[in-house]
Amino acid sequence: MAVTKLSSGRKRWQADWTTPDGRRHRKRFFTKREAEDHWHEMTRAVRSGTYIDPKAATKLTVDGLYQEWIQRISTIGATGRKPASPKTVDNYKRCYENYVAPRWESTPINQVRYDDVAAWVVSLKGRDGKLAGVTTRREVGLYFGRLMNHAVKRRLLSANPAKDALGQTDYIPARVRQRTHVYLTMPQLAALATACEGFELMVMLAGTCGLRWGEITALTHGDLKLGAKPSLTVGKAFSEIGGHLVLGPTKSGETRAVPLPKVVAERLAATIGSASPETRVFSGGRGGALHNGTWTKRHYSPAIARVRAQDPDFPRPTFHDLRHTAVSLAISSGANVKVVQRIAGHASATMTLDTYAGLFDHDLQDSAERLNRALEEMNWK
Repeated sequence: MAVTKLSSGRKRWQADWTTPDGRRHRKRFFTKREAEDHWHEMTRAVRSGTYIDPKAATKLTVDGLYQEWIQRISTIGATGRKPASPKTVDNYKRCYENYVAPRWESTPINQVRYDDVAAWVVSLKGRDGKLAGVTTRREVGLYFGRLMNHAVKRRLLSANPAKDALGQTDYIPARVRQRTHVYLTMPQLAALATACEGFELMVMLAGTCGLRWGEITALTHGDLKLGAKPSLTVGKAFSEIGGHLVLGPTKSGETRAVPLPKVVAERLAATIGSASPETRVFSGGRGGALHNGTWTKRHYSPAIARVRAQDPDFPRPTFHDLRHTAVSLAISSGANVKVVQRIAGHASATMTLDTYAGLFDHDLQDSAERLNRALEEMNWK
């Protein structure tokens, strides 16, 4: 197939090509030169694998793209390696239904324009008509960019319309400075654990092993390995969705083994008794799974109040700060970044360094001092 001359009509020259899916396409032009240029352009695109069918993008709406994309996220994930956690999927669905759908639901994806996306995010409102805050506008803007990027990956669009010609998204607000991490010392952690009546071991485990709330509440006795080198396996987590707890994978989707201090392991061993491997290590009064809000109100906040009554300077750590505390204690004990990465459950050591850069800066100075002591012992000058 190539360029042919037609016997009638104003546009007498026709470019004829076949796309990778085997479908034949034709387009007419006024001159032979225009037809040949277009044919060569299409042929190059087909051979290089960059061909975009312009008609496909006119038939698919943003809602159609979303339905396809959320199905992928739920089953195999954005990269095709692992599905997103139930909490992440729920967040995406809420974001779409409350913010994206009212504006873009019926729009063909080839009619999404950068300027329109920017104006929408800047003045973003939910279905209730209320203006969204900075954090929400940032999350929705980033989310919509990921959604439209799926159309590029599917070769429905040649470029992401949520980004400008330079690939930038200057309409997305900067990240709001997050609350400063609270790092407890070991004596402070022990004091808080002791004050958290009935859940002393849970607080100590969180503060030394760095498990997230959903991970530690999903922990079962079968996850514990209490031998000569005690450890625990973290491969599942609870997510609270619509007021209900859903058991699924960890935030990273990966299973990790976390080293366990022997003293904590011994305390855990004493609690096992006749419990089956499927029994949760920590649960509510009736054996049900713990809810963060309820547990914090009934046990954790009162424990902090009791410690502060004795020590007014004691900080107010969230339960998640116990995770930061575990990382801090590991670094101060001399653990390398790969060990800390495993404790934190980060996807990469780079993420660990980015999150706890300040703690490692302090560790670098300690390392220099240790090297200096070694040189002094050798009487090296």
